[in-house]
Amino acid sequence: KNAEFVTKFMAGVKPVELDSTGRILIPKDLLKYGGIIKEMVVTSVVNRIEIWDKAAYEQAVDYDPDDFADLAEDVMGEFDTDK
Repeated sequence: KNAEFVTKFMAGVKPVELDSTGRILIPKDLLKYGGIIKEMVVTSVVNRIEIWDKAAYEQAVDYDPDDFADLAEDVMGEFDTDK
């Protein structure tokens, strides 16, 4: 089951190469899948990059500070900083 999941999850992965000026060409099917028309945001998440439609990214990071504090407590609340 694990291998089947990984195969299906990674089905949209496409290797890309840098051109001679250091740019990447994002495949059209991935642009369409991500809803990227013109403006985009490139951001990092731990050890990978993400490419977002600019409006979708702005909506995703538009949060109430109190909601973020609650989320941080849920995620980090049991994190032991003494280790």
